[in-house]
Amino acid sequence: MIYRVAVVLGVALLLGVVLSAHAALTIADTELLRPIFSGLLNNPPMLRLDVVPDLYEGGYARVSIYAEHPEIKGMRIDRLWIRLVGVSFDPASLREGTLKVLDLRESAVYGRLELASVQDFLNHQGAVRDVSLAVQGETITARGTILYNGVATRVRIQGVFQVYGAPEVFFHIQTLQVNSIPVPTVLVDRLERQMNPVVDFRTWPVPFPIRSFRQSADGFVLSSAADYSQPCDDCGGPALQLKP
Repeated sequence: MIYRVAVVLGVALLLGVVLSAHAALTIADTELLRPIFSGLLNNPPMLRLDVVPDLYEGGYARVSIYAEHPEIKGMRIDRLWIRLVGVSFDPASLREGTLKVLDLRESAVYGRLELASVQDFLNHQGAVRDVSLAVQGETITARGTILYNGVATRVRIQGVFQVYGAPEVFFHIQTLQVNSIPVPTVLVDRLERQMNPVVDFRTWPVPFPIRSFRQSADGFVLSSAADYSQPCDDCGGPALQLKP
């Protein structure tokens, strides 16, 4: 009888130690990742993390992130969901405050961008100024001004955004007019090659496949899923009621 009680107490004590250590690891790893992702997203005003560490250093069974008004490579995204599954980061890089992915089983992203955010991004990308966007169905019309031989020249571009499952967004030009004069196809093709990809996340530490980039009257949705109508609920976000 005494032996059984001792065994039960020993198992309970061991379980308590393991659970306490796991809880401490969860808190530590969450706080380790928070400043890193905050920096990558340009310190958004709202950032929520849900982290499930694995049993080895730098390993995570799941990392879910929700952010409001983050920026990635200069593009402001109004609401962003990120999900990483089975991800391993280099422990030494983590301790230095950077991400180096060693292994990744699955990644997903879902973002909502207002039309004004995309216009602001384009207005800071080069020679084109005063860019304005209009949406009609799947077609985007962009109007702006460029300096050509020192002269301000009005440009009108009509086209569609295209994605291919890579961490990039392309823009296919259907028509291009300069001062209301149509531009020859050979020049349109050359400009299209120069401007694409218009969004490029390949150099971000964690690559995300982008399988849909759709627009509505007031903005755009980019998603790793072919069905872009709903955010990935298990990516994190308000529904999880995480602490900021």
